[in-house]
Amino acid sequence: MVSVLAPCRNEEKFIENAIRTILENDYPADKMEVLVLDGMSTDGTREKVLTLAKQDGRVKLIDNPHKIVPTAMNIGVQMAKGEYIVRIDCHTKFPPDYIRKCIEVHLRTQADNVGGYCQTFPGADTEVAKAIAAATSCIFGIGNSQFRLTGPEQEVDTVPFGTFKKELLIKIGGYDERLVRNQDIELNSRIRRAGGRIVISPE
Repeated sequence: MVSVLAPCRNEEKFIENAIRTILENDYPADKMEVLVLDGMSTDGTREKVLTLAKQDGRVKLIDNPHKIVPTAMNIGVQMAKGEYIVRIDCHTKFPPDYIRKCIEVHLRTQADNVGGYCQTFPGADTEVAKAIAAATSCIFGIGNSQFRLTGPEQEVDTVPFGTFKKELLIKIGGYDERLVRNQDIELNSRIRRAGGRIVISPE
């Protein structure tokens, strides 16, 4: 059983596409739930999620009164029915085999957190947007942020959109709610300090 956690706030333009790419994954439907943890959005985000929930019973809208990502994730972990947690962002589209591949790599490598390389696309059809996408996809623009590049399956410091066991997140104390940004990097550093392994895979 997998619980996909989607923290969000005022994501009206992006939320539907992101969640639909998860719902269209080839992972068994009866072994997946999608918890959308909304930071009290004031645009049309909540309405879009409720519409998706009516169409697909796997989707649930959950309030995050504190509004920030780490509180959303901690609420989601506590409510999750899944043995595994997949953390997603709402500005992202996922390939149809993402969840299945993450679980397969998790089981094969016995890593504590598994994720993939991410590909950055321009946010608009403009030269500036294309330049930003290019800059955030090369060493010159992002340094040693391995997950924004390409490469083999390997151990790394951090991954985006990680897949963890729920029991691990509870054991290490969940997300640090003092951090508005970089909460994934901090969480992964604690996993590694506790002797855990983080694996990124081109699969």
